[in-house]
Amino acid sequence: MSDPVRVVVFGATGTAGSAVVARCLADERVAEVRAITRRPIGVKHPRLVDIHCHDFSHPESLAHQLTGVGACFFCLGTSRRRAGSAVAYREVTLTYPLAAADILRERSPEHTFVHLSAAGAGRLPLPYARVKAEAERQLGGNGLRRLFIARPGYIRPAGDRAGAFTRAVFPVLNATTPGLAITADELARGLIEAALGDAEGGILRTRDLKRLATPDG
Repeated sequence: MSDPVRVVVFGATGTAGSAVVARCLADERVAEVRAITRRPIGVKHPRLVDIHCHDFSHPESLAHQLTGVGACFFCLGTSRRRAGSAVAYREVTLTYPLAAADILRERSPEHTFVHLSAAGAGRLPLPYARVKAEAERQLGGNGLRRLFIARPGYIRPAGDRAGAFTRAVFPVLNATTPGLAITADELARGLIEAALGDAEGGILRTRDLKRLATPDG
């Protein structure tokens, strides 16, 4: 992409989404960041549009905000415990990204869709992995022009979001098993480089994301 693009970020207040927003705002290749959230993002910037959505399963009211978009970073996610039930977890993990992809395919047919999944999707015999794998499969058959599926391992939150234990353990984990852990900033840079680059879509694992995040990678 040569001209600055508009991007949309779902889950812009989470660990990954907030890092993507920050990196996009610092990137001159990005003309505008449309942050889709349930609550105010708490950031002011001339190129940031803070958009509230209370029902991500029916984002039709946001259709005009999903028009003219060059890239979508779908970073909205939850855990089974936080969702409260298996049904609610499935809605967030599967229904929400598919609903967004449907509208983006119509309103911004040339966009790149970047979906944040997780390591183990499709491989581990766990409910969360099966639902994430199903989301990946359905997005792959959605007719999107260009799709990246990111499967990072553990994501270290930025700054104060990381607790004392995480700050102490992460350097060891990253040094001994670099394919299993990544910082939120590295993840954001990797996702953005994939979306704004010219490579075909595909699966992005932790090592791929780190390579993309490195200027000379």
